[in-house]
Amino acid sequence: MGRPAKGTDKRPEYRITALARGLAVLDAFGPHRRELALRDVAEAAGVTQPSALRIGFTLIEAGYLVRNPSTKGYRLGPRALSVGLATLSAMTLPELAEPYLVALRDRTDETIKLAIPTGPEVVVVARVPSLSYPSTTTYIGSRMPATISSLGRAILAWEEPDVVAEIVRAAKPARLTGKSVRKDRLAAELAATRARGYSLNDQGTTIEHRSVGAPILDTTGHPVASVNLSVSVQRVSLPELEGRLAPEVVRTAAEISALLPPQVQGAGRLSHLA
Repeated sequence: MGRPAKGTDKRPEYRITALARGLAVLDAFGPHRRELALRDVAEAAGVTQPSALRIGFTLIEAGYLVRNPSTKGYRLGPRALSVGLATLSAMTLPELAEPYLVALRDRTDETIKLAIPTGPEVVVVARVPSLSYPSTTTYIGSRMPATISSLGRAILAWEEPDVVAEIVRAAKPARLTGKSVRKDRLAAELAATRARGYSLNDQGTTIEHRSVGAPILDTTGHPVASVNLSVSVQRVSLPELEGRLAPEVVRTAAEISALLPPQVQGAGRLSHLA
């Protein structure tokens, strides 16, 4: 018997349509969409409402959905929540943040860093370099006083006032460039940072770079890390950094914050004690 003509043999169909539809329903939930009506289930699964009713019943039976008796809408059930929390709890902060840092790099094509506080300093624990403009100034493991960089000030501005006061009081004057924030201006700079929602470092650590940072907050609203984006001053002006790139950094930090479970591994905490 001869072999089938090229292009006529068919691969087996591995896709389970019913499973894909159920997963699409679960994927339709989010921070701003905690309940789905029957029509929403139908739309997410791409089926009629009678079919959506069967999908909803199956997911309820499996524990992945529950029915709201008042609205008749669907909400995530205990099994869906426990699976998600178990997975997140087993991951460290850098692992949780990595896909968001990569996405930020891809949207902006700039170098992205993640830092955690330790004592009065911050230490870089993740770095995603720009594909077009890779920076060579800061690497994983780099440490710096929290008062001098956008990574550190993004954390300081959301820290408890007594901790901030002690760190600022104990900070050594650090004029790395002519544009470094002076010690007597730190309190005002932190207040401005909190008001605008992100920190700025305009040539304060190196004359060639400027950066913007935003805090990553735990479930209690306490800063446990920060993310920043650094650019060359020759390519990106300060107005462009604030107008185009700062919102992207703030968005990324908020997305990571929303994902954090309680007691996330790898998080840090500032202290005036070294």
